[in-house]
Amino acid sequence: MDLAITDTLAFTMADDRLGILEDATVAIDDGELAYVGPASEFDGEADRTIDGAGRVTMPGLVNVHVHSGLTLVRGGAQDVPEIEWMNRALGPLSESMTPADHVAGARLGVLEALRSGVTTVGEYAADVARLVEAVYDPMGLRVVATETINAVGESKADLGPDDPYPLEAEAGWRGLERNEALFETYAAHDRVSALYGPQALDMVPRALLEEIRDRAETHDRGVHMHVAQGDRERRQIEARYGAGKTTVSVLEELDLVSERLLAAHLHGATAAERERLATAGVRMAACPSSIAAIDGIVPPLVGFREHGGVVGIGTDQAPGPGGHDFLRELRTAALLAKVDRTDPTAFPAWDALRVGTIEGARALGIADRVGSLEEGKRADVIVLDLEQPSTAPTVAEPLHTAVANLVYGATAGLVETAIVDGEVVLEDGVATTVDEGAILEEANERAEQLFVEAGPRWREAESELVERVDSGWL
Repeated sequence: MDLAITDTLAFTMADDRLGILEDATVAIDDGELAYVGPASEFDGEADRTIDGAGRVTMPGLVNVHVHSGLTLVRGGAQDVPEIEWMNRALGPLSESMTPADHVAGARLGVLEALRSGVTTVGEYAADVARLVEAVYDPMGLRVVATETINAVGESKADLGPDDPYPLEAEAGWRGLERNEALFETYAAHDRVSALYGPQALDMVPRALLEEIRDRAETHDRGVHMHVAQGDRERRQIEARYGAGKTTVSVLEELDLVSERLLAAHLHGATAAERERLATAGVRMAACPSSIAAIDGIVPPLVGFREHGGVVGIGTDQAPGPGGHDFLRELRTAALLAKVDRTDPTAFPAWDALRVGTIEGARALGIADRVGSLEEGKRADVIVLDLEQPSTAPTVAEPLHTAVANLVYGATAGLVETAIVDGEVVLEDGVATTVDEGAILEEANERAEQLFVEAGPRWREAESELVERVDSGWL
């Protein structure tokens, strides 16, 4: 036996609740969970033991939708109208980024996610294989990588909101071929899997979407796509497909609405459309902080779950919601749901923990491997110290206050240990596979240079932030 976490409070997610086990032992051998059960019944000998007393041990958190490279421009596209965010605020910055900038941003974003207990990331990026090779594989995290397939050919900063984006079909087809290479390269990798990634209905030609649909069916693969993500997209769809058309209605016409689809956001869909999607087996990637910050809207994750749909949570990108602390994201998701529903019982802590683990794994299509502590699954495990000012005291009678305290009080600093595929990648709250100081130093240096170089283009785009700078607020 390689490692055992002993005498711990375990949230296994192995049943339809939290699978709470007191005084439990979780043992790992050869990257696999070899024992999960009462400490009194464990008779193995482990090469290494972690004392879990006063700790919570649970499956690693699953962040289903992330654009980690954009972490380098954190703080550069906040507090603007939704219609400006993508083209006038973020665009001038992101379009100035080099491949090396994206890698530096991804290292920072993934480090932040790891320190908050994330062991699996649903990464969504152009040339995502570069991030897998330079960031995820060396850091030892599990990643479900999605290649961005986008045919928008030029800067959109000078387009009106009702001007359809100019599409260059060849650019989209090149993205699809990169996606195919991703599937082939990582077909046998223990920690890397892939999904097709048409970025959004307004950014990919119809013929290319049909080809992606056919390939997904032929090869039994999933599709990860931004769907109905606000007023900007609604106007683009009507401009391209005609008055009265919606993202969901066109996807239905294209036969892309099925259990293969992981749909990010969905706040621009109607309640009836979301019910149809859930009924069809579509899974949802909800990004509460991002959509609240960019659109001023609460993603409809509660309603989607009420229709029987599977939901995972993502942190999206840092310029918008602010970052990739997943424990903070769970708290935000729960609180926003309560406000949106004017119901303090909406999306309770226990649901948040399941969505952050086993349901997130289901959303990404990897629940047969991770998401719960069950013998035979891969050993993706985190250990949290709740004996901290933000979460103490925790008691077990007459209820386990650790459940609520984890969701409403925990921060990244409480994660002591993270294990991925049986390997310890975070110990005493510090990453074991990378130099954290070097990551921060490179990110700072590159960001300073990037913002200076992008400054003139950013000013020319004339987002509201320019006026805020000129009036002394920023």
